[in-house]
Amino acid sequence: MDRRGGGAYSSSRRFTPTRHSNEETMLRLLTRLIGLLLLAGGFIALIVDGTRSIAAGRLMVTSINRGASSVFPGLYQSVQASVEHVSAYLWDPVLTTLMTAPVSVAFGGVGALLILLSHRRQAPLYYARR
Repeated sequence: MDRRGGGAYSSSRRFTPTRHSNEETMLRLLTRLIGLLLLAGGFIALIVDGTRSIAAGRLMVTSINRGASSVFPGLYQSVQASVEHVSAYLWDPVLTTLMTAPVSVAFGGVGALLILLSHRRQAPLYYARR
């Protein structure tokens, strides 16, 4: 052991954590909050689908298409019209295929992705050599 009391880990190069700006911290917090809300929404949709499936005696899954058209019918039709105005090919085979996914899987997947993206990267560990 070194007489100065530092031992194997003392060196002139010490790791100093990088400071993050307030904007970056707030953006991470907002991203994590949106991710948690989407994850909670996906879990709620899973519970609703499970309850409907038990009551019906068969598997009942709410797709994004059916959920969006029942919750926001005017907005859904205006988005459909505006996307078809830009490109009819974009709406019919692309978005209608994506909108057959269950609401619980879509919300849960996007929420989990946002939560993963909001984490800070771990600082690399530095080891002293002898």
